[in-house]
Amino acid sequence: MNLTGHKKAVYTIAYSPDGSLIGSGSQDGTVRVWDTRTGEEVMPPMLSGTGWVRSVAFAPNGRDVAAGTDGGCVYIWSISTSQGLPRRLGGHSGIVYCVTFSPDGALLASASKDETVCLWNVATVQQIANLKGHTGDVHAVVFSPDGKYLASCSGDETIRLWHIPTGEPAGLPLLSSGDEMLTVCFSPDGTTLASGGSHRAINLWDIQNRTVRSTLRSHRDWIRYVRFSSDGKSLVSASDDSTIRLWDVSQDMGNASSIIIEAHTGVVYSTIFSPNGMYIASASEDCTVRIWNAKSSNNMVQSLSTYEDPTGPVAVSPCGKYMVSGSDSGYHSVCAWDIQTGEMWLSPLVGHGGDVLSVTISLDGRVIASGSKDHTVRLWDAESGVVIGEPLNGHGSEVHAVAFSSDSRWLASGSSDKTVLLWDVTMGKQHGIAPLQCDRSVEAVSFSPDGRLLAACDSTGRIHFWQPETGRPLYQLLHSTGRAIRSIEFSPDGERVVSGGWDGEIRVWNIGTRKELLSFGRQRGWVHSVTFSPNGQLICTGSSEQVVQLWNASTGDLISTLHGHTGWVRCVAFTPDEQSIVSCSDDMTIRVWDVSTACSQLLESTNIPLATLKSSTLENRWLVGPSDELLVWVSVNDSKDLQLPPCKLIINRHRVSITIDSGIWHRGESWTSCWRQDPLIPIALTL
Repeated sequence: MNLTGHKKAVYTIAYSPDGSLIGSGSQDGTVRVWDTRTGEEVMPPMLSGTGWVRSVAFAPNGRDVAAGTDGGCVYIWSISTSQGLPRRLGGHSGIVYCVTFSPDGALLASASKDETVCLWNVATVQQIANLKGHTGDVHAVVFSPDGKYLASCSGDETIRLWHIPTGEPAGLPLLSSGDEMLTVCFSPDGTTLASGGSHRAINLWDIQNRTVRSTLRSHRDWIRYVRFSSDGKSLVSASDDSTIRLWDVSQDMGNASSIIIEAHTGVVYSTIFSPNGMYIASASEDCTVRIWNAKSSNNMVQSLSTYEDPTGPVAVSPCGKYMVSGSDSGYHSVCAWDIQTGEMWLSPLVGHGGDVLSVTISLDGRVIASGSKDHTVRLWDAESGVVIGEPLNGHGSEVHAVAFSSDSRWLASGSSDKTVLLWDVTMGKQHGIAPLQCDRSVEAVSFSPDGRLLAACDSTGRIHFWQPETGRPLYQLLHSTGRAIRSIEFSPDGERVVSGGWDGEIRVWNIGTRKELLSFGRQRGWVHSVTFSPNGQLICTGSSEQVVQLWNASTGDLISTLHGHTGWVRCVAFTPDEQSIVSCSDDMTIRVWDVSTACSQLLESTNIPLATLKSSTLENRWLVGPSDELLVWVSVNDSKDLQLPPCKLIINRHRVSITIDSGIWHRGESWTSCWRQDPLIPIALTL
């Protein structure tokens, strides 16, 4: 993601505590605040009035942002009232290179060219200490994680530690001969200091022993900025050589390796981790702020896109307000989307080292789970998007399916390794029972509503049932064709299970009698996904025939066929209120469909334009009506963006959908005879 708006070099950036905002300061004299989800500015630029902005920092409350300027002033703005006048702190006599808040937000420290560090009371905007001792420009200042100490670094080749709140020196300075130091930071545990400067190397200092623990060398020019990730396992650095380097310091700091990020075209002045450690932001002389994906496979960090291809699985939240989708097109992420607007609900959840093949949300709405081609399952906080614990390792192959129990205590995962594993969600570890065995690759898993049964289907066409608490196998159901079953789900009352697979047939089974109740929908293509409506009266399917279909769950009669996708429909899901269906396809789109419109299907009179639209199909790029009349020609590029009733939302990479307004639709024997001043068929592009 590129954040463009500054007119001159961008010197500094900072994340808000919740990671939703980024603040940036520039040579153009402005502070800008950006939404990290959309890349849009959330308010007008804030003008310093006293020259270049060298440093910005968010307060722990997330509501205030401070800046240091070339005019020797420190400003504090309230984000909620950005049009108001900032509070001005004017105690320095030289450029303010750095500002930082204490962990509790009560204090603000500033470092200056005047060789001093100032401490300020944020509430009263009064200076409470002026720390003297450096004999050169003070380039950076930072509080220790516990707020008891302050570290400052200077062009005098020293790092000084200060007691808080007295401002007294805390021991002798740390000396780095020949290194004009520009940046310093504490590790999250407070035991290590990282520093960088003219020496082109990063020194890692043991604070207790006052010695250099190790030195990291890779940059080709001065190092402007270093910061640890929140877990202390990684370090990121910015340099005059126009690169960012990401260091793994989780094991042996002395042998830390680095990944080089080269995309900026000028000096990189600042770089930081997002609070959840998933992203890196950087600010450069090239006038841009960039956001990067900090997690990847193959030792490569890619630019973060504002959109991820939703070609994989999809799941709807219990509240019905958002949905999550996985990407199996190379992005290795989970995305969350607002069901009403199609806007991203959370920043992409990045951490898997392979395509995301399965997603689900716990019924209490607190946890998102994802399974991946990297053989792992990951858990995410559904509110913040922060990863929960370490990856769940146990499978020996890609994870095709994940499902929560109704009480959200257990998570089941199914894999190509022929096993189903049960995980304790609270503890973040595997259930004590042995892996549950299937005959071949596990394609889907599902818990019964009462949690007493766990079902899984495999590529032999069998559905296996177990008792989750003990892992005891109960019985099997078999598709008559013996071809792979791709999807299964229990009915809301727990008395039936529906399945669909490669034979194109949908089957409904009675759990008590273990007998097949219905078999319907024989198709040329594969059935990739089946699901019951929340009231159990409808069954929805997605298939390789590129359609979503609605069926009567009691009779197997077809109610509606929903056209629009131009690729295999991989996943379908109802919203909890039963008013919408969400579908995800190989055409890299998610569609949201109106259920009542779909069920009402065709109106009797084809003279009603809406009826014509609802019954139309796309053939050879033409929208064809129920009597094979040609309605609208659609280009190849636009076909997957055509939004006709009952589709009410399309989410795709370019955020464009084509809608036809039936309220001003004109038709007749001759196209020209029904022409008026308005277009024959008005088409609206929604960006």
